[in-house]
Amino acid sequence: MVIKHKNIFETESCWSNADKQMLCLDTGGWRTERPVLDQTKCNYCGLCCLYCPPQCMLDKGDHYEANLAFCKGCGICAHECPRGALTMVPEGEFGNEG
Repeated sequence: MVIKHKNIFETESCWSNADKQMLCLDTGGWRTERPVLDQTKCNYCGLCCLYCPPQCMLDKGDHYEANLAFCKGCGICAHECPRGALTMVPEGEFGNEG
């Protein structure tokens, strides 16, 4: 038996072929902590990027850093980093900077 489903929205699907953004919301204001990178410890393994739930890690060529507009501060990237290059720092330590 084949179940046919007609998508209601243009971007609705169970997968994406990455030709357009599916849903992109500025969720950076949700977090209470942010990941901070120590580049001297980073070996560019990509595990932080692989495990990041919202996939907000940006490839900078020799390291990854979180796109703070979308980072929710869950800390999974810091937890998965085998070298301890990412640490979670409370937002209050950054004052009003973005």
